Amino acid sequence: MKIRDIKKVPSKEALTQRKQLNPAKPIPGLSIKESLNLDTLSRHLAQLEKRVLELKGDIITKYIPQESRAVLEQELKRSLSQRDEAEALNKKLRLRYSYSRITLVANAVSAWAKYDKNTSLQELLSQVMEQEKVGEASAVSSISHVFEYDPGKSKEAEDLLEYIERFNELFSSGQYEAAALYAANCPRGILHNEETLLKFKALGFIKGKILPLLKYFEALINSSTAVKHPLNAAMTLEAIKCALSEKQLNLVIHWVTQQRLTFSEAIGDVIYDYGEVEPYSKSTCLALAQIVYSQCNIHKKAALCLCKQGQICGAMDYIKQLKSFSSDDYIFLLTNCASIELICCLTEEWNRKPASLSIGAIVLSLISTAHKQHGLHLLEEMSEKNALEQIILNDTVCTVEGWKKIADTCAENKHEQLSKEIISILTSQEGVVEILPDDEDAKIMEHVFL
Repeated sequence: MKIRDIKKVPSKEALTQRKQLNPAKPIPGLSIKESLNLDTLSRHLAQLEKRVLELKGDIITKYIPQESRAVLEQELKRSLSQRDEAEALNKKLRLRYSYSRITLVANAVSAWAKYDKNTSLQELLSQVMEQEKVGEASAVSSISHVFEYDPGKSKEAEDLLEYIERFNELFSSGQYEAAALYAANCPRGILHNEETLLKFKALGFIKGKILPLLKYFEALINSSTAVKHPLNAAMTLEAIKCALSEKQLNLVIHWVTQQRLTFSEAIGDVIYDYGEVEPYSKSTCLALAQIVYSQCNIHKKAALCLCKQGQICGAMDYIKQLKSFSSDDYIFLLTNCASIELICCLTEEWNRKPASLSIGAIVLSLISTAHKQHGLHLLEEMSEKNALEQIILNDTVCTVEGWKKIADTCAENKHEQLSKEIISILTSQEGVVEILPDDEDAKIMEHVFL
């Protein structure tokens, strides 16, 4: 690459020469009348002194001495010369590598032509090229890494560095909204990290302005949606927490319904808990949490959200469509939403499908929670319908010990008649013996009968 001849450095005498000024000549920028006014001259002198200080500062920061420029141009010329030499060597190595590949292919074709042609030429060439890649990949990689010059990558690195510096300038000058937009739209997502998040979080609340952290998240989610690369789950969780802390539920609704986030169970929990402390927003939060849980395959919590909204039938349809919904999931559902309607749906056939749980298992789970009365009420209904005996005898889930525990709970809660009925049904089964409290001999054999 040719470089223009470097200009000769002016001599020191030429630099030290000063232009002679005529004292009688009018002052530039002032009329004759102003030139005779002392106040005007004082103001003009102050302006000139200020300008002199500015120029002195510019000399330090924006300009270099003529002698230094010559030195820098010499260094530039030397660097460009080194680059030209490296490019020439790189080209030479590439030609050598290409020649070796051509020779390898030519030899393979000659060998194929002389000997048997059981293998097709295309297959043979594929095998040869594959072996050549494996054998010389490391050497080619090292040569390319050392000698190949990619000005595009160098320019990209400079642009990224300039982008970070510009962001820091905006942030340090208090232009937080502009800094948030700038960081959200940065190339390669270099400012989509925890460090940037902590910088905005450290600002806290600024009177009369929207929380800078919220502006950052809003810009971040909008930009990530535009490039179809949503935020990761951790950043999404922080964004949801920030929006809800600022009572911006509408913003969360927009993010969730537009599928602009990476969902996780923790995000669903945050939205669900917000509905618990904000009664007016509870139904909305349940609907949003249900969307999140469904997307994350947390089916038991998604079904719970439907039940909490009063959509028991919808929850049952949702459950029956799933391939797996364990007994523990049903117990979780009952423990957190023990409505009579749900209990009935779980213990009866649904769309020609067998009942999900036995009444014994349901009652046993309810009596160990705060919903004890729901379980006892269900037993009373079954007893009034004369269906209790059939239910107990056909129950393959709840054991005899489980029903004995249910009977004891009935007696403790002033349902003696119900307790006696359950005990009577149990003792009527073959191999089951009732052990009385005062029967000492029977107590010894308790482990045999139970």
